[in-house]
This record gives sequence, structure tokens and C-alpha cells, in this order.
Amino acid sequence: MIHNLTLAHPWLLALLPLPLLAWWLLPPYSEPRRALVVPFLQRLSRAAGQSATAGATVARRGVWRTLALVLCWLCAVLALARPQYIEPPISREIPVRDLLLAVDLSGSMATEDFQGPDGTAVDRLTAVKAVLDDFLSRRQGDRVGLILFGSAAFVQVPFTEDLAVCRELLAEAQVRMAGPQTAFGDALGLAINVFERSTVQERVLIALTDGNDTNSQVPPVKAAQIAADKGIVIHTVAVGDPRAAGEDALDEAALTQVAAATGGLYSHAANRSELQSIYDQLDRIETRRVQSVSHRPRRDVYWWPLAAALVLSMSLFAIALPVAALARRRAAAPLQARLADAAPALLTAAAFTPHLVRPLWLLALLPAALLWWRLRAQADPDRAWAGVVAPHLLAELWSGQQRRTRFGPLAWLGLLWLVTVVAIAGPSWHRAPSPFADDTAALAIVMRVAPSLQTADVQPSRMQRAVQKVHDLLALRGTAKTSLIAYAGSAHQVMPATADAGIIDTFAQVLDPDIMPTAGDAAADALRLADDSLRRAGGGSILWITDSVAPEQGEALAAWRRQSQTTVRLLPPLLPGAELDALLSAAGAVDARVVRLAADDSDVQALAGAAKFAPMQGGGAAARWVESGYWLTPLIALLVLGLFRRGWLVRIGEGR
Repeated sequence: MIHNLTLAHPWLLALLPLPLLAWWLLPPYSEPRRALVVPFLQRLSRAAGQSATAGATVARRGVWRTLALVLCWLCAVLALARPQYIEPPISREIPVRDLLLAVDLSGSMATEDFQGPDGTAVDRLTAVKAVLDDFLSRRQGDRVGLILFGSAAFVQVPFTEDLAVCRELLAEAQVRMAGPQTAFGDALGLAINVFERSTVQERVLIALTDGNDTNSQVPPVKAAQIAADKGIVIHTVAVGDPRAAGEDALDEAALTQVAAATGGLYSHAANRSELQSIYDQLDRIETRRVQSVSHRPRRDVYWWPLAAALVLSMSLFAIALPVAALARRRAAAPLQARLADAAPALLTAAAFTPHLVRPLWLLALLPAALLWWRLRAQADPDRAWAGVVAPHLLAELWSGQQRRTRFGPLAWLGLLWLVTVVAIAGPSWHRAPSPFADDTAALAIVMRVAPSLQTADVQPSRMQRAVQKVHDLLALRGTAKTSLIAYAGSAHQVMPATADAGIIDTFAQVLDPDIMPTAGDAAADALRLADDSLRRAGGGSILWITDSVAPEQGEALAAWRRQSQTTVRLLPPLLPGAELDALLSAAGAVDARVVRLAADDSDVQALAGAAKFAPMQGGGAAARWVESGYWLTPLIALLVLGLFRRGWLVRIGEGR
């Protein structure tokens, strides 16, 4: 274990000789004290066990107290050097290959010439989705994207490691949702553009179709040649009847040329079992490729030497107290009772601290307070003569005045103990993000898509202005992960969290009330989807864009707020007025932080800055609290250093 210890600031060990300077440069501590005036002082001193002195004296430490103080100083400087324990490494696998799937959704994919697992007839797309779902389930750790194409091609899922979302969006694909024809060449061209934003070297496309190209602007073979120049490997998979004619004819020659041009594999499947065999073969050919990166966390153990110094100093004074004084329970009993009563209050106060890594160390304040109280009682000069001189005579025999400074050595020692206990307890205000987390937190954009947003009181319209703001925000966020949620009467995840801002921007620009399945307001469901998206992305915040909230959503929004701690910022595309006031009132149910629409980019700048530092979740062993107790060690070292001043010590049995 010792070989795993290191010092973050070893140069601070150069402070070890400082006590010599403090002893030499600081003037001795002086405190006027009263004198006892009696003609038989020598006999009285012997009876009280005290020694009489004349004039000023400088209190001196004994050998053991000096040794203990030196050891405490060593511990304080060691804590200041910030000892850290290097923990076993944690690793993460980073994909080094991007795998893109292209699936044909043309009308012929509805042909029921395949069989399901139970032997019943199913259409081609259903069989393809079942086989691909199994294929994706074995690609955990890969970055996978999904392109759907028919008369046109579009990105359904950008590159993501969240294969659960990829499988979910694949399951939602329907025949003809991209048009009835087959734009295979355009799908290849779109895939090339998607790979342009990829940062890895190995790029693989698996394209599945059941027909020939009937609607592309770029011939498939030409697109394949361009892909080959960019290092993209294309595997083509054909399904259906090769004897079909017309638009449904299967162009095996073109599919073979596309695969050959890029060094890929062409395969044909006439049934589900053959299709399964093809993807099993592709799974073996395109084995999962990852690069492992590791990180060795460092855990602060500055509190180890502080705890040793605290125990040493408290033990020293506990032993040094006269046994007779320790036996006096009468004076201590009320204090012990008060300390026992204070224990629940102490723990309650600890509960209001954001977080304590070692909260049980606060209990050390109880014996520290008891010991300090007894030291204070022992410092009373009247106690030295108690039982020797009658109390009514003792008051008349004192000469001069006892002047005590308000912050003497005993108060100094009490402050030192208090600060040390707090530092050992490990106060913390936030968790450390995962060492593999992005520098910028994820953002879920939740947009209401309703006819009211087409109002032109905000030029060119509320919806278009909101989309423009989203475009500018995405430009500022760069490659930070962003997801897009659209809602009206139902909520839908348009795009999971992705670093591809261009995809989010493209989908945001085509949002229209006509494409929403149902009219209405499902704001709470949309925020719930956004929360799920952020959880998968490692945490972040929500940007909510809407111009109204239905009254019936109030309770659902409040219920969501009670279950979620995610920060919500509201960007209303509205001008000041009654409509805006009503929205702000309704948005109070989720404690939304409002950013007003601005004519310039000040609103976007504010949103980008706030979203960047939103709370992020750590992962596994890295999700830990960041201790702030170390920053008390300079104060602790300074307090210990002050104890080296000549005469600056806590007297026991004879005053401070």
C-alpha cells in the first residue's frame, strides 16, 4: 500500500524548518498576572506544591510537550503536501471502428415471403429488423449509426454507443416511411457524408436492399468508388426474389460491384435463416474493435496525518491533566450533560452541510470540547491555592490585576482542534465527473411543435425563430452531446444524444405541426424523455422551448419535478405580454430558469455557458465526492506554527 502513496505538492516539505524562524523572530508571549502577597510565602508555596518566582518569566515546555509539538508540525506539513493514494486503474474501451447500417424501406419490403421464428409468414422488413436487432445486441461497445432509405435517405440514428436507442429506433421503422421507391445510391452518398464527421480510421457500412436503384441522383457504383477513396468498406446484403422484374427487380450486379469496389462482401438471403447466417458472418468478419484507455484515480488522504496530530495533541493534554482534577466529577458532570445534549444538535448541523465524506469524525468535537473545558478550568489561578487558603482570605491576598487576552493560547488550541476536525470530516460540495466524461455536459432540447408556434408576432415566426436559436446554440456547443425531443399531444425522441450537431440541426429545421401524430400538450412526457436521454449521456440539463403550457399539465409537471433534479431552462419564443406571463407562471411547476428571447445572441450565449457546466454524472468507481477539507490545511499549519512562539503554551494547573 505504501508504494501507492504519493505527494501532490512535495515541495511544501521545504516548510519544515519554519518553527525555528518562528521561535527566533516572534517576541515572547507576555501576560500580566496577579501575585499572592503573604509574609509566609515559602511555607505556603510548599503546602500548595507551587514555586514562587520574582519578576517576569517565560513559560517553557517540557521535553514531551516539545516532542509532541514537533510531531504535530510534521503531520501538518505532510498534510499540506497533500498525500494521495493511487488506486487501481479503471479502464474504458473506446471504439476504433464506426459501423453504419443502411436499411431499405421501399414498398417491396412489405412482401411477406419470409418466415418468423414461429414459422408464420412475415414481411421482409419485419425479418430484417429481427435479425438486425440480434446483430446489434452483440455489438456492445461499438459506435453504430442507422440510415433508412426509400425514395429519399435520412439518418435515423447518428453514431452512438447507446445501442438500446439504436435498436428502439430501428424497431419504429415502417415500410414506405421514406417513400415507396429505392434511392440506394443516395443512401450511399448520405453514408459518405455521415462518415465525414467520424474521427476514427476504420469505417464500415452494411447496406441492405431488396430492389434496384430507381430514384437516386448518384449511381450506386459511382458512390461506391467515392467511398473506396475515403477508406469506407461497404458490405451489401440483398433480400427477395432475384427473378423479380420491373421496379422490384433485384440488381445483384450493381450490389456486387458496390461491395467489390470497396473491398466488401456481397450476400443474398432468400429467407430468414440465410439472412441470419449472413449477419453472423459479417459479425465474424467485422469483429468488435476497441482501444482501451485507463485512468488511475487519486484519493486524497491528507486527513491521515491530521488525524494522527489531533489524537496525539488531545492525548497529551488528557494525560497531562492532574489525576485529581480528572477525578472531580462534580464540576464535569454538568458539562458532560450539556455535551450529551449537544450531540444531536451537532449531528443535525452536520446534516445541513452539503456532504461530509467522514461525518463520524465530527463526534471528535465532543471529547475535544470536554478536554478544552477542563484545560480552561485548570488555567484558573485560584485553583492552585484552593484548599490551602480560605476563599474569603484569598481574594484579599491577591496583588495587581490578572489580564487575559481574549485570544490566548487556550483559545488558539481550541480553534486548531475545531478546524482540524472539520478538515478530517471531509466537507464536499460536488461530485467529480467520470474521468472519461466530456468536458461539456449534455443538453436535451425539448421543443413543442404546435400550430400556435407558427404565429408571426415574432419574425419570421415563433417556430422559425426558435429553430434559429437552436442552430446558433449548436454552433457554440461544438461537439458536445445534444439530444432532440419533440412533442405535441405525444412526446417523441427525434434524436438521441449525439456529438453530431449537424444532425440535430437538420431535424430541428424540418419539425412541423403537420408531422406530429396528435395535437395537444404532453410537456411532462417530453421532459421525462429528456431525462432518460441525459441519463444515458452521463447527465446534463434541459432546454425547454414552448409558447404555452396546458393547464392540465400542471400536476404532471410538478410530479416530474419531485422525481428529477435535472436543471430546466425555458426559452419562450414570445414577446412581453399576457401570454408570456401565463407561460412563466405555468413553468414555475418545474422551477424553470427563464432566458428571455433576445434580438441579438445574448440569450444563446447565456444558454451555452449555463449548459456547459450543468451537473454531470460520474461513472462507477469514479463517481465520488470532491473533498474540500484539504484547503483548510494551510490554516491548520499556520495555527500549529504559532504554537512555537516562546511562552505561547497552555498552562496546566497554574493559568494560561
